[in-house]
Amino acid sequence: MTKKIAIALPLYLKKFFLYEYQGYQVERPNGSLDEIHVDKTSELGKLIHLVSRPIPFTQAAHKPTGAGVLSIRYYVREKIYEVPVEKLPLLAYQMEEIFRRTLICEVRGVHDVVGGDYGPYVARVLERRGIVRDVDLDYQTARKIYRDHLEKNKKKQAKIFA
Repeated sequence: MTKKIAIALPLYLKKFFLYEYQGYQVERPNGSLDEIHVDKTSELGKLIHLVSRPIPFTQAAHKPTGAGVLSIRYYVREKIYEVPVEKLPLLAYQMEEIFRRTLICEVRGVHDVVGGDYGPYVARVLERRGIVRDVDLDYQTARKIYRDHLEKNKKKQAKIFA
């Protein structure tokens, strides 16, 4: 059975997941909605499967609003399994972590080989996914994600050799 949840995300996360999962726009009578379909074997699909639980009663309707609303379609075998409304903020947080890890891995892949300033590599990762610099996500914030990763690794290396 195919189910759907709507989750409010920052605009850069919405664009990231629309790119990663080949999102599409669904026209509704009250406006359009961006939607992705998540396979059960994908990382986000497994995450949704883990937070789903049997809910034998009706939940309060959760209808987020704003520019960052993303609708996620997923498959579940049992009709009774639902994603609890109280787990949606945790799901959004984990989606943020997926974005951070992807950014770090892509920038590290180029920065380790080429070296130099990692700023253009961060900009290229954002540009590839349609994330507008300093509009959807502050460029310095994106750089800081990778810079914090470098500092963390530097501290680990200092502990090993000290």
